[in-house]
Amino acid sequence: MTIDLPELLPQIQQAGDEIAQQLQARAARLPEAVQALSACTSLDRDALDAKLAKAGDRWPGAVPTTGDLTKSTPPPPPPATFSVLGADGSQILPDRHSPVLYYMINIGSLMITVGGGEAPVTSTQTRLHFNEEDLYLASGSLVGPEIIHARRDVQELAELARLAGSCQGTQTLALVDNGLLLWLALQVQDQPRQIVDELTQAYLGQLSALRAAGAAVAGVIDRPRHANVLALLHLVNLRLEAITEEALRTNPYRGLTDRALFASLLEQGDRSATFIYASPVNRAFRAAGHEIAFFYLRPPGSDDVLRVEIPAWVAEAPGLMDLVHAGILQQGRATGGFPYALARAHEIARVGQAERQLVDDQLGTTLLAHGIHTRRSQKAITKRWLGGRKRHSL
Repeated sequence: MTIDLPELLPQIQQAGDEIAQQLQARAARLPEAVQALSACTSLDRDALDAKLAKAGDRWPGAVPTTGDLTKSTPPPPPPATFSVLGADGSQILPDRHSPVLYYMINIGSLMITVGGGEAPVTSTQTRLHFNEEDLYLASGSLVGPEIIHARRDVQELAELARLAGSCQGTQTLALVDNGLLLWLALQVQDQPRQIVDELTQAYLGQLSALRAAGAAVAGVIDRPRHANVLALLHLVNLRLEAITEEALRTNPYRGLTDRALFASLLEQGDRSATFIYASPVNRAFRAAGHEIAFFYLRPPGSDDVLRVEIPAWVAEAPGLMDLVHAGILQQGRATGGFPYALARAHEIARVGQAERQLVDDQLGTTLLAHGIHTRRSQKAITKRWLGGRKRHSL
């Protein structure tokens, strides 16, 4: 045992007691949030727009697209036949203790024809990145996980666009396991601007390809921790002259989530009103025709809700919205609510230590054929010796 359990147990007890109190306090504030959401329905739109403008560019809230924020939409009937595409990615990150520096991105995808009788079609796209231009930034630093993850996100959309191109003439739902705003673009202040811009443009290009193919695109987030709608409720309750950065940070709904709010409002199978994701990055997406909106969806048989993000061109097309709504519910019947296509794509894409060892071994064999001997760092070798927790005496 490598932890001091007698010392830890009182801390666990204290944590449990305090977390229980926090959960009770949050539950007590939930009815107030529900009431505030209902009050937003009667708010004058001009007054709301003035408050949104006063909140500024960095306000992390939600912009309503309809007047009635408590409106819910029951599940529409699914089409008799439609295609569902799911894509997910995994990666092996560079390891400076390995004999060779590289990273690998693996994309798994699944295409299902619902109502067609055909077996699902699976696919894997694996790319090994070892060139200096892939591995190093202009500063000479090794590329970080954020950029690799963004490249994976672009490749996930590229795989969906490829599959959607083969589904022309049929209604097609294309799903990714995450939100649709490129996370790297949200962290632009910490990353090289040129790379961020290049990856953002590549990502937007794949969204354009999916739109051209007629696919309804959606990002599905399980157990979301967002509080964008709650930020809106706090903003609405402030007087216009009282809106400051400090006032916006002093949110009475802190600790609550949109998920908890809509779990108390939505009937099983229903979706919430639609909101625009307030973010400086989303304005860049809007300029490219792909502003990101979202709604919450409660799958049947579940007490939880999903957050579903869609481009505005999906949100503005009733047929595409119904396909997203009905398709996600259909895909969640056998999996407790989360779409089967995404769960299976994750399984296909997953890579781990065994795959890393295989790649390392094959690279070592290839280099040895060129007369180059490689070995892991001594630190890595020592940690592997100790990995079994066996004690070594000197």
